[in-house]
Amino acid sequence: MRLFITTFFFFFLSHYFCQNHIKWTFEYDEKNEALVVSGNIDSSWHTYSIQNKNNSGPVPTTITLEKKKGYKIIGKVKEISFPKKVLDLNFDSELFIFDDIYTAQVPIKFKKEAIVVGKVTYMVCDDSKCFPPIDVPFTLKVKK
Repeated sequence: MRLFITTFFFFFLSHYFCQNHIKWTFEYDEKNEALVVSGNIDSSWHTYSIQNKNNSGPVPTTITLEKKKGYKIIGKVKEISFPKKVLDLNFDSELFIFDDIYTAQVPIKFKKEAIVVGKVTYMVCDDSKCFPPIDVPFTLKVKK
């Protein structure tokens, strides 16, 4: 029984970490007053743009911030990198994807030093398979 549990645990962990084909970074751009979220996407994988229609199949990449004292979200998420429009065979639809770098900005104003808490939700696919959506939580301390 112990061997089964150990094997299952390592299988689960390796399966979870194998899905994470994007390495995310988070920073505050003081000049543009925006949180910048960037993701380097592994070769042969892609993620989906917010430009896709809600019923098109894949889960678009989203950035969600918690409302906290010290800062105010002053606009909507804007994708800075340009997606490609492709026929995605996984969903048999024309979709907007990112296959190298994903970059987006969230306009945000700070009243004082604050800690931004949020998450990026995304899914990745290659030419033959997709993984379920993944939530990547983050915190970013911004000094004023």
